[in-house]
Amino acid sequence: MRSNSKFILLDRDGTLIEEKNYLHDPDDVKILPGVVGGLKKLAGEGYKFIVLTNQSGIGRGYFDDQDMFLVNEKISSLLLNEGVKILRFYHCPHAPEEECECRKPKPGMVYNACSELGFFIDNIYCVIGDKKSDIELAENIGVKSILVLTGYGRSSFRDGVCASYIAEDLEDAAKFILNDVRKSDMPNKIIFLDNIAEHKDLLDRLDHIHVPTCNAAQLIADRLRSGKRIFLCGNGGSAADAQHMASELSGRFLRERKALDAIALSCNSSAITAIGNDFSFEDIFVRQIEAHGRDGDVLVAISTSGNSKNILKAVVKAKEMGLATIGLTGEGGGELGKLTDLLIDVPTSSTPRIQEMHILIEHTICEMIENLICDGDEE
Repeated sequence: MRSNSKFILLDRDGTLIEEKNYLHDPDDVKILPGVVGGLKKLAGEGYKFIVLTNQSGIGRGYFDDQDMFLVNEKISSLLLNEGVKILRFYHCPHAPEEECECRKPKPGMVYNACSELGFFIDNIYCVIGDKKSDIELAENIGVKSILVLTGYGRSSFRDGVCASYIAEDLEDAAKFILNDVRKSDMPNKIIFLDNIAEHKDLLDRLDHIHVPTCNAAQLIADRLRSGKRIFLCGNGGSAADAQHMASELSGRFLRERKALDAIALSCNSSAITAIGNDFSFEDIFVRQIEAHGRDGDVLVAISTSGNSKNILKAVVKAKEMGLATIGLTGEGGGELGKLTDLLIDVPTSSTPRIQEMHILIEHTICEMIENLICDGDEE
């Protein structure tokens, strides 16, 4: 083996192939997207690949060495058919409690590979894997690390695992290695991936707001059909959301229909500054509700914390005057959740994520309202 060869150490499950619980059947092997393309690019630049895999299923008695060898042969064969050669597979067969020297993140398998294949640690460019143990192995031998967001990679990233580079998959990792991705992009990429991961996770946890969202749309549609008015209020980004929703209703969201009577209380700058100056900032919405609200109208109160004092005062006054009240908040609803007739609370305390979900919820309510209004007009 030439001393100037360039080696990449690869994890197996979750990095090269789909993660499956104690995989031991070759028929269950599935190469992950991006693996073939990424490895072919790297092989074209002279990189050689060694697979290091913890296989505690052997030590636990779930399968034996022969099962594992057959799985490795299947992986090797599938990749070789695509023009990618795995130089050798190394495995640790021990259970974690055996405290061996070969289980990642310990470097035993790396030392064995160096000895048997005749290269040095300096010839290793990086370790690529989807778990903390892979990244710590790279740290232990002093080489770069790449965390792929396949397998357990995304959960590892959410748990705070850091690496030299965070890659979507092996093809993205190859771009980094071949300098198609600038290192200066890393902090921004981490922010982007983290935000997208949080957003997706939150979307998956919105099932519980289905009923109050549908009820809110029905309530607003019923009141609009009976000639009532919809008021919306919020501060900062929530003020923008209130204005956005009001404009979708008074203008048009998706369907051709009559204009709907919806007003955002943050739009009248003269009223807000006068009330704020002559009374207090806590009164900027309640005074407008007192002036314009009528029995049967609806107030949609938007607050990520659920504790904005000017929002709470407006809701209390609205209820006294016979207005129906709907709250859009973050997790738990805060004080607002105790006051409103309907509460739609997004299950997080992250203000940016709450606001992202609020606009989705508001768009959804607008579409529901249009369908209720238009379908009712056609009957």
